[in-house]
Amino acid sequence: KRVSDGNVTEYLPNVGRESHSYLHHIVKNYDDLADWTIFSQAAEPAWGFFSMKESGHMCSGSKFEDYLLPRKEGWYMVYTVASHFPDGAQNDRLDMMFRNKTAVGSACPVHRSEGWGGWWF
Repeated sequence: KRVSDGNVTEYLPNVGRESHSYLHHIVKNYDDLADWTIFSQAAEPAWGFFSMKESGHMCSGSKFEDYLLPRKEGWYMVYTVASHFPDGAQNDRLDMMFRNKTAVGSACPVHRSEGWGGWWF
């Protein structure tokens, strides 16, 4: 651990993707979690799946700031990928790969024709 300017940095072994760090924080702080916690990759997310400067993974119609304020619903999540189990097929939102100026990031497309690609492995 390292303390700098009142902030604590805890270094974890690289045993998985970011989900390991998120779960570690939740388990370690379970009885003292903040009312609102934001888990994000190291760089600020930006539009698109193939973003080179930032971590990407944001849909058209949504922005990082949408996640920063607590909501009366208790959570905020934009679904960008759907998975089908047990076969492991994946389906991506098209407005994450192609800009759509009319998209509403928090509105999840219901049908393929409304913004989902095809299933792939």
